[in-house]
Amino acid sequence: MKKFTIDLFVNNRFGVLNRITGLYCKRGYNIESIHAGPTEIPGCTKIEIVSSGDEYMRTQVISQLEKLYDVRKVELMSVTDLE
Repeated sequence: MKKFTIDLFVNNRFGVLNRITGLYCKRGYNIESIHAGPTEIPGCTKIEIVSSGDEYMRTQVISQLEKLYDVRKVELMSVTDLE
């Protein structure tokens, strides 16, 4: 099991955060921390999510997040071993 960080760039619209967290909830994945803030691009918000799981879970989360409406970009930022 590894801890990983995903950065999302999303349109700043009503319900976006709810759809993202709902995706995690439906699949039974845990969010260890979540941060959101503005970007230099008007109407765009950056969301950073830290989770833990195996490689299959990481690839599934990234794949499903990329399909969400209003998600502009998904980046896997880091992967670290849990001790």
